[in-house]
Amino acid sequence: MAAIYQTGIDVSRYQGTIDWAAVARAGKQFAVIRAVSSNNSGVYVDPMFEKNYAGAKAAGLRVGVYYYTYAQTESYADRELEALTAVLAGKKLEYPVFVDMEAEGIAALGRARATQLALYALEKLRAAGWYPGLYTYSNFAKNRLDMAKLSAYPFFVADYTGSVTYPGTYQMWQYSSTGRVPGISGNVDLDHSYVDFLPAIQAGGYNGYEPEIPGLEMVPVPGLKLEVYGTLNCEYFYKPDIYDVAGTLPVGRYEAVAQSVGCYGGFTWVTLRYKNAVYWTALLADRCFLLRA
Repeated sequence: MAAIYQTGIDVSRYQGTIDWAAVARAGKQFAVIRAVSSNNSGVYVDPMFEKNYAGAKAAGLRVGVYYYTYAQTESYADRELEALTAVLAGKKLEYPVFVDMEAEGIAALGRARATQLALYALEKLRAAGWYPGLYTYSNFAKNRLDMAKLSAYPFFVADYTGSVTYPGTYQMWQYSSTGRVPGISGNVDLDHSYVDFLPAIQAGGYNGYEPEIPGLEMVPVPGLKLEVYGTLNCEYFYKPDIYDVAGTLPVGRYEAVAQSVGCYGGFTWVTLRYKNAVYWTALLADRCFLLRA
């Protein structure tokens, strides 16, 4: 298992009023907050969302969002996403916006259809300027979804068995639903994150952030890998600057995050995940290139 980057919680209205300063003092570093769900009357905004968002931000926690999807059709998914993007307008998030897919009604549609609906929501969120991810529990991922088709997106897995029984790659783990944290009355979900998502979010201009570098436009490249080959060194960088060298990439394949539109400083740039962080490298024909996963 990768090293833990940050520890946090995820919350909804069921946690009631939260003392976020106490949560921060207890060592929690991030919160994933429910924004939208549905009931018999249809789609609704979690009544504690605004208060939780403001409180977590004021306490210095990094924030992500999730919404619980019941959508069995694209039209209902659009209703959920319309409510979600409306409530997110003007906000900044350091963690992804997660599609929480675990409803039995969706599972009953079969693996192919559930996967199709997940992709639909993830792609719509990305197109709307949000950095999306998928949340579900291990059994749902193994038995109800084609996770290979969703591998371009961060995966937040729930598993309370003491370890993750899902055999694939994941970036976050919800390891308990019965945690106790100062500042919260009753149980709360406890989470680990193994990835710093913020560099990719900032580089791509997602989640309310402007791209960090004026004149450099990055577009996501879901499903692509960066292949490093040959005998010449392929350097990677802290930013798109050939003098700001972070190290040399070993020969192999790496998850690509985004690619520059055209050249910047004379190079086509790619951001990639390496050692639980996001770095930059320049595409050079004799050293590295992008290919399908």
